[in-house]
Amino acid sequence: MIFVAEGPSAAGKSRYVSSLQIPKAVCELAGHLRSDDAAPLEETSAFWVRRNEERWAEAVHDEGAQGIAVCDSDPLKLRYAWTLARAGLDVTADAFTCQLRLVRDSLKRKALGIADLVACAVPSESVLRTHQAGDTTRTRRNFETHVRLAAPLKEWYAALNDVDPGRVVWKWPEEPLPGKRRERYDLDLFDAWMDRLPPVLRGLPGQRAAHGQMPAI
Repeated sequence: MIFVAEGPSAAGKSRYVSSLQIPKAVCELAGHLRSDDAAPLEETSAFWVRRNEERWAEAVHDEGAQGIAVCDSDPLKLRYAWTLARAGLDVTADAFTCQLRLVRDSLKRKALGIADLVACAVPSESVLRTHQAGDTTRTRRNFETHVRLAAPLKEWYAALNDVDPGRVVWKWPEEPLPGKRRERYDLDLFDAWMDRLPPVLRGLPGQRAAHGQMPAI
């Protein structure tokens, strides 16, 4: 099984994952890792999708070695571009549109997949700020942005759970819940998930999509 712990910055993902009795976890991407700021959007999007494919490959390897892979945040990180657009922080949604096509192709090639189980914890803003203030080990330079992404993040995984009930739980379980391996590379499931998402901004500021899925692929 591939199990994902997900939530906004300061939700306690890393602390939770470290508390589980597993030999190793698939950690978040290193904080210093970044694409070329001057690169075209297509190139930047491809860079991040490749990095996420690497994390998925690590999860598949860990599952084979340990019986379970635990990921500190979802390797299928298309949600970041979508939550930015949903929060109005990317008013064109261009990054989401670009990454959506690339991620769908990755699923088709089985280079990325949908985790078998996602534990998504979204504390209140006051709790997130308390956690952030009490953590002196991390700077969390983009914390204010991530606070604004908390509600869209919950919408993202609620859409997944709507089309595949039971795939998401809304708290940190004491241990990864036992469960069967689910279909990870089903493009019909992925498309249904994308189509279930609430609208995001696209095109000119203030112009909204009719539904969550971006232009046909």
